[in-house]
Amino acid sequence: MVVIGSRVGGCAAAIPLARAGRRVIALDKMSFPSDQLSTHFLTPTGVTEFAKMGALRRILDECDPTRVHHINVAAEGIEALERMRPGDTGVDFGVCIPRDQLDVCLVATAREQGVDVREKSAFQALHWRAGRVSGVRYRDPEGQLRDISCRLVIGADGRRSTVAAAAGASRPYRMSRNGRGLVFRYATDPRAGEGGIETDTFYQWREGESFGLVFPIAPKGRMLVLFMGPREEVSEARADGEAYWQRKLAQHAGLRARVAGTDWTAASKIRSTADCTAFFRASSGPGWSLVGDAAHFKDPVTGQGMRDAMWMGRTLAERVLPHLDDPLATDRVTRAWERHRDEHCLPAYHFANLDTRVERQSPALCELVRDAGRTTGPDLTDVFSRARTPQQIAPLPRLIKMVAKAMVSGERPRRETIARAVPELRTELEIRRERWRGRFRETQLVFGSDHPDPEMPTPPAVLAIDDRDAHAGSTAAAPVGVAA
Repeated sequence: MVVIGSRVGGCAAAIPLARAGRRVIALDKMSFPSDQLSTHFLTPTGVTEFAKMGALRRILDECDPTRVHHINVAAEGIEALERMRPGDTGVDFGVCIPRDQLDVCLVATAREQGVDVREKSAFQALHWRAGRVSGVRYRDPEGQLRDISCRLVIGADGRRSTVAAAAGASRPYRMSRNGRGLVFRYATDPRAGEGGIETDTFYQWREGESFGLVFPIAPKGRMLVLFMGPREEVSEARADGEAYWQRKLAQHAGLRARVAGTDWTAASKIRSTADCTAFFRASSGPGWSLVGDAAHFKDPVTGQGMRDAMWMGRTLAERVLPHLDDPLATDRVTRAWERHRDEHCLPAYHFANLDTRVERQSPALCELVRDAGRTTGPDLTDVFSRARTPQQIAPLPRLIKMVAKAMVSGERPRRETIARAVPELRTELEIRRERWRGRFRETQLVFGSDHPDPEMPTPPAVLAIDDRDAHAGSTAAAPVGVAA
């Protein structure tokens, strides 16, 4: 097998295959360590994926992350502090690790478990034989073109996937425009060493049209501070980052109090992106499959990308392993896996789409946070840990009850409460109807969730190589290798 991309999704796919005795070659155009724009937020279910890869001990030892047990959500001044639900292996903490640290550990773990990871090796083309992918062409670190024959190619090469382009699947069949941008930086945590709840908590403040977040990260004593306002704010941050930063601190009083005493002159540079269009791609075909951001990307407002990439890689590998010696069976399994992937990821996709709308938090959501805040057990935070879907956390009777509470409380005008509740309930009904229909590669958009005018970059130019031509000598490359 050949895996293109050896970060979270690629390693998660490659490791189970190699562990089962298959020869696996993972190609990555980068060398490690290298950075990657990412929120790198993981709840216990994400950390559990590290454990299933066999990477957790190495990550804890080498990255030394703060082990976080709580999430605090604040909506328009109403707060809920919850302890996160443990994963299915008993892991009860989350972590936040910058990618230049994390990916080194994953690559080392993959090599330790038998994956042939080749850095500075850039994928160039797919080989085809009788309508099925039969191998890959890549450029090695010395610039030499080389070919590998294989039973299956897994693309884990990100949103601008060259594997997707080579397979003719670059254009997503479903897309949604993001309303929010991301602006963030790293700094020394002024609460480090105090041993209080603040350094054991992922914080999220939802105020007006803006989100503010603070995550303890690796190594211990550092933090990530992130603002997610309207995507147009990214231009402001790039024009005058420090002025933007001070304006956002003034906007989020709770965040400002949490980071009070930070020496911003010693903080990292400010980083940003407004390029966060959500999408689903066709992710399986004859002899190929896609995982991670190459397959499906949701708005990072919910911090689900890394966890989902690892889940995709692992579950794909587990499903194809018994069938790899039968090409037709392998292709049937990858298609069935893609359907399962969609069922698993659609609820989080819609949740992220709802959160990326630039608007004040609704009265019903504020009441939901208030209701959850009555205890410290896992409730709303299950949406981040993926223990339950948003629809399971807030079934229609609970949503209607929260609307009624908002009407009674009178904190917001009743007309506003009704005006927000009616379209929100319609959206929730359409999300449930879509799940009930269960259509494969659904293209019908959901009112209030899928946002119009998405932007996607031009797909990369790639070659398609018919092996009959290659054996005839029409392509120049080093001798063909084999990955079992």
